[in-house]
Amino acid sequence: MIVIQEFEFYPDPEGGYVVKPCGLDGATEGDTYEDAVEMAVDWLRVRALAALERGAEFRGGGLGHASSRGGTVVTLAVSAELSDVPAVTAAEAAEMLGVSTARVAQLCRDGSLNSWRVGSARMVSCDSIECRLAARPESGRPHRASAEA
Repeated sequence: MIVIQEFEFYPDPEGGYVVKPCGLDGATEGDTYEDAVEMAVDWLRVRALAALERGAEFRGGGLGHASSRGGTVVTLAVSAELSDVPAVTAAEAAEMLGVSTARVAQLCRDGSLNSWRVGSARMVSCDSIECRLAARPESGRPHRASAEA
C-alpha cells in the first residue's frame, strides 16, 4: 500500500526544522532539512505500519493544505506492507511470553496481541508482544471481588 501525507516544514527557533503532519496530531524534527525529511518519512512509515498491524486503514490528513506556520508544505509517500511489520509465529510468541499457544490464540482473539494470518500461519507482531511483556500481567486467572454484604 502506498500512503501519502502532507507535512509542513518550518524552521525551529532553536535551530533545525520542525515537521508537522498536516491535518494530524504529532510532529518530528531534524537538524537539517534532509534530516527532517527522513524523520517525516520515518514518522509516516511507523504510523502506516501500526495501522496495518491493527488491521485498520491509515487515515491521513488529506491533501491540499496551505502553510499555517509560514513553512513549506511537502507531500511525502511511503510504501508499507504487512510483511514489513516485525512479527513472529504464534509458537514463537508463546515461547517469548511463557504461555501456551492456546493462550496466545486467546490473546489474539481478545485483541491483547495484534496478529494476522499468512497462509496457515498466525503471525503476532513483536510490538504487541513487547507491550504485553512490559505490562507484566499477573499469571493465573483474575481474582473475583468477594461479595461482602
